[in-house]
Amino acid sequence: MTMVRSRAWTGIALGAVVAALALRLYDLDLRSVSHPEVYVPGIPLPPIHSVPPPRLNWSETLSMHFHDEPHPMGWYLAMFLWTGLAGVSEWALRLPSAVLGAASVWLAFVLGRRAYGAPAGALAASLLALHGFHLFLSQSARMYAAGAFFGLLSTALLLAFVYGSGRRGLTGAGYVLSVVATAGSVEFVWPLLGIQIVWATLALPMQPFRWGDLVRARFSGVHPAIQLQAVAVMLSAPELLHSVYRARHGAVEQAAPEFLREYLTFGFLFATDRNAMPALAIPMAAAVALLVAGLGLVAWGCVTRARQPSPAGGGENLPRWFPPGLALVVSGFMVWLARIALHRNEALMVVSAGPILALWLPAAAQALGHGLSRSALFVRWRAQTAGPRLLVILLGLVAPLILFVLSAKVAILASRAFLIFVPYLVILVAGAAAGIGARLPRLGATVALIGAFAASVPYSFAKPGSPRDYKSVVAAMMPYYRPDDLILVLDKSWTEAPLYYYLPEARYVFADYEAALQGNPDARVWLVTWPFEDMPVVNDDRRQALAAYRREQHVEALRASAELFLPPGYGG
Repeated sequence: MTMVRSRAWTGIALGAVVAALALRLYDLDLRSVSHPEVYVPGIPLPPIHSVPPPRLNWSETLSMHFHDEPHPMGWYLAMFLWTGLAGVSEWALRLPSAVLGAASVWLAFVLGRRAYGAPAGALAASLLALHGFHLFLSQSARMYAAGAFFGLLSTALLLAFVYGSGRRGLTGAGYVLSVVATAGSVEFVWPLLGIQIVWATLALPMQPFRWGDLVRARFSGVHPAIQLQAVAVMLSAPELLHSVYRARHGAVEQAAPEFLREYLTFGFLFATDRNAMPALAIPMAAAVALLVAGLGLVAWGCVTRARQPSPAGGGENLPRWFPPGLALVVSGFMVWLARIALHRNEALMVVSAGPILALWLPAAAQALGHGLSRSALFVRWRAQTAGPRLLVILLGLVAPLILFVLSAKVAILASRAFLIFVPYLVILVAGAAAGIGARLPRLGATVALIGAFAASVPYSFAKPGSPRDYKSVVAAMMPYYRPDDLILVLDKSWTEAPLYYYLPEARYVFADYEAALQGNPDARVWLVTWPFEDMPVVNDDRRQALAAYRREQHVEALRASAELFLPPGYGG
């Protein structure tokens, strides 16, 4: 009977994966491509004038994304390979995010089952499949769905390594590679990896510690999971160097109270979207009710009974030569990167010591773990609490709250960046609902959760993909557009780049507008601008150059305007 039930829960999870993929593929090309999506390499853009510039080969991709792009490089390099195979249609650009977003649903089941049991895992998979915020970012050609997937994969493989028995070598290698893939996708790999290290230090039994172990940076004798985490730190360190190199001040920020409320409401399930006009938001009464429900379930998920397996045996140590050899190789590579950087070279040289410092991580973890183990209270707490559920709590609740506190000093409150933590919060909520003892309240909570999450799906589809609807304004232009028309745009302006995506062969004028018009006296001219609420009409040098022209057509879309002007005497 237990086997039958297990298969039933697995079947529900598989159904949730199929539903998640269908939702994420539905109208995948409906929304306009946004400016960040145009940063995917392989898209033909006007050289010299476009921001970003075109990156049509490896040299352009590596140079631009190392020197000029603040986000990790790994995702862009992978997307360069992908667009070379699949092209740069909207479907092709967004398909990797959709597939990885759906695959995350299965990992939510795996983690939920390990932490709270199969019913909770199946519910977690169902909720994540219907999670509107996760769905929205899974339909975007950006790195956040990929980062969430690889982060989940690293956590699942870490738990499989710690609590499993077979093929641990393959599992350990997969864990390290998944951490590196997360580092290549999103900046918040460091709080995720840091929490994983803290959890391993608290949850795993430690052998007796000698101060000489710390002096020698000894790997052997420390649980292999922590050894692998040190290796993951070393291999991920080049992306940390890149983050320091390209760090920006005040790049993102959201009102702190609103941000915290929306995260704790099931992970931005109904987050306000100000890209829409008017802003898309649910009534405040509904927002408060969802917040109260979310807080209650999170609190219950932290204390409800959960599976508490015993860690598997320690296993084999890494070869003695491997950690110092790897640290020297990676550190040397980082020194080379620091030398070719265009600024902050001294700071980058300091960061280059990171792989060497990681050699002391296992011994430091052993020292802390052994010291805590001398307390009988800690030993009892570890036996009762420090299992997979604790890791879910730390990643879904503690890590975001720590980052929220740090946001008082650093501008990091971007909801999209916090997607990496959302699945753990969903697992925590699912564990709480599945852990309700009485059958009817448990069923009621499950139905209410599924209903609320399902309601977030149409809410998600109502969100615009970009603050400016480039796609719709170009579609509105097409009945009047001719290939020999001129289009006046701003030179080296990031707002123009998606226009080049939709009209790659157009005759653009980037500067010297009056001279261009004098050189093409019979040409029809388009003035394409991006008005916003405080400037409904954009009036600049382009419009002044068209003072003698007659406006023939005017089409509009969300924060987008295209006006067709005819030269004096046209058609007369």
